[in-house]
Amino acid sequence: MENASKALIMAGSVLIALLIIGALILMFNNLSNYQNVGDEGTKEAQIIEFNNQYETHNRKNVRGSDIYSLLNRVVDYNRRKSTEATGTDEGQYLAYEPMTIKFSFVSPKGGRELFSADGTNKRLLKKDTYEQSSTKNDFENDIATKVKKLENTYTKESLTNLSTGLTKIFITNSSTDAQKSAAVEGFNEASSKVTITSWDQIKEGSQIRNDVYTYYEYVQFKRARFDCEKVEYSQKTGRIIRMEFKFTGKFE
Repeated sequence: MENASKALIMAGSVLIALLIIGALILMFNNLSNYQNVGDEGTKEAQIIEFNNQYETHNRKNVRGSDIYSLLNRVVDYNRRKSTEATGTDEGQYLAYEPMTIKFSFVSPKGGRELFSADGTNKRLLKKDTYEQSSTKNDFENDIATKVKKLENTYTKESLTNLSTGLTKIFITNSSTDAQKSAAVEGFNEASSKVTITSWDQIKEGSQIRNDVYTYYEYVQFKRARFDCEKVEYSQKTGRIIRMEFKFTGKFE
């Protein structure tokens, strides 16, 4: 009888131990599932937060100046967090797919000639289409040196003023002497750093006129309007990996 009681006690103890172990396993699984759900929620929130930075450009009527800023943001992202990266970000190597931004100057109303001061020469915008997918801003590299040099020579404010008053200042060589004198006066009023004394300094084919016409394309690009025509998402991460824009033929 005594042995039977001991056996029952031992059996009960084993059963209790098994129940406790089962409860612990169930608790662990629930915690793991909860953690996985939390991780997935965090990951999804990060994807949404990331995409929101770029979804604001997924629309019509995007300014060229906004695309200019977008290019720099994409280059920074590719450099720090994509498979194109040369280093690590916050101690970890992140191998996201690099982003690509493509924009075209071709429109139903015309192309790069619409950005030109004289309708023919393309002094600054050298290609009909730019596609940025690396860690270096190719578009920026194409224009930045020229733009910076011009701004150092004339100042940004002066170049903006001259570009705005283009038709009144840079008149034809066949204009009257009175018109040429007025143009010289208008140039000096618009320009704070560089002044001129004669019409010949801003006549057709002059260096100053060519410089201002070059900067005019930069001003026009910032004023130009583009439509976002395509957005592509990564099948692996859900992140935006490509955006394409096309010039509408309109300016702000």
